[in-house]
Amino acid sequence: MGADLSSPTPNLESVLEGVGPDMRGKLPPHLAKMTSRNLRFRHVAIWRDPFLGGTIDHHTVVYEYLDGRRLMSLKLDWGRDGLHFHDSPEDPCPNGDVLERKWCARLTPAEVLIHWDAVKEKDYELSRWNCQHFSKYMYQKADEGGADMVATEPR
Repeated sequence: MGADLSSPTPNLESVLEGVGPDMRGKLPPHLAKMTSRNLRFRHVAIWRDPFLGGTIDHHTVVYEYLDGRRLMSLKLDWGRDGLHFHDSPEDPCPNGDVLERKWCARLTPAEVLIHWDAVKEKDYELSRWNCQHFSKYMYQKADEGGADMVATEPR
């Protein structure tokens, strides 16, 4: 389920130029497949991956879930080229660290899709909508897991 989606490690080139090929169209079917398997996210976190000697950080949002007995991570990256994601049992950010992490046991992939739908048409803008804005938005929306969902535009 994840090995063919991409490498989980961003590098200087990917952060400055993008995080990989835009996968906006692939996320909804991936989340639908997860929903059909009745998977639920247990934790959500914002990871920081420093580069350029720690002077710049790339942020990513990571959803953790159990697939059988295996802990999995669905990592969503936002960059200049759009959305890139990676679903894998591997460490989502081997060179990074967790900035924020919270329990979200009732959050379903279908609800994450609703959150994504509200921002999927946005373009990367360094000062207005970058990886940090995207990660914070998705992280904050995870509080709504299990609630009646209403898609709203981020501020």
